[in-house]
Amino acid sequence: MKKIFKYSPIILLVSLIIFSFKSHNNKSELEDEFFKEKKLLQKELDKIVVDYKEMTTKKKWLTKRVVNGMNKIIALKDSVEQMKKVNYDLLFKYSLKVTKLERENRKLFLKVESLREQNKKLRNENQFTKNKLRQGEESYKSLLATNKKLISEEKTLKEKIGIAGALEISSVKVEALKERSNGKYTTTSKSKKIDAFKVKFDILPNDLASIGNREVYIQILDDHNNTVPSERSGSKNEISYNDLINIDYDREKVSIVSLISVDRAYMYKGKYLINVYIGKRKVGKSSISLR
Repeated sequence: MKKIFKYSPIILLVSLIIFSFKSHNNKSELEDEFFKEKKLLQKELDKIVVDYKEMTTKKKWLTKRVVNGMNKIIALKDSVEQMKKVNYDLLFKYSLKVTKLERENRKLFLKVESLREQNKKLRNENQFTKNKLRQGEESYKSLLATNKKLISEEKTLKEKIGIAGALEISSVKVEALKERSNGKYTTTSKSKKIDAFKVKFDILPNDLASIGNREVYIQILDDHNNTVPSERSGSKNEISYNDLINIDYDREKVSIVSLISVDRAYMYKGKYLINVYIGKRKVGKSSISLR
């Protein structure tokens, strides 16, 4: 753009020379000088047109208004070329017009350049904002993934703690008893003499277990997988039981002894299975055979 606007001072100088020669008395010299200055003006206009065409080829972003200004310069160049007679006033008028057009086009070029720079800046800012948003989205996704991982780890940890905090019991010991006339019990292996089952075990201490109430179920099954009828038989949490014991667990050992009374009329020889549940979880078992 600077290359084009350097011509304006030259055109003004041409105008001043033309003005000075108007007062010359020698007609022949005046004519020679006129066509000489006309040729100089044409030459400068040719350079301007070439530079304008080169600029419009390189800078596709030029507005129609700028291109129209360039077309006016080209039209003015054609008008100068068509001058066949000496006419200082017209040549001076064309010189001033070229200078005016150059000024106008310079303003347009500067305005377009400024707008182009602003657009470039806005594009850069827009790209920067997009990058920030993309980074924010990636950070958000990363946080979601991290949060999901932490939730999974927390769940796994809770499961491990739940497993580690689950209550366990010692081995289950079972005795078949018959009741004597004095009310005391002695062991027996004869099914037709059984009056009760004695079940013993310990709930083991566990520092990771939660403190509070626990329900302990004792279940006695015959060899047909039926719950043996007893004095305290019942059903809860889908578990049929012969005894239900509530304890207040404080992470210390708890010794359980259950005496389950049964009716001899329902006792038959065979193998009996004793299951122990804490809540819904089966924690131990044992068995006894009767003849």
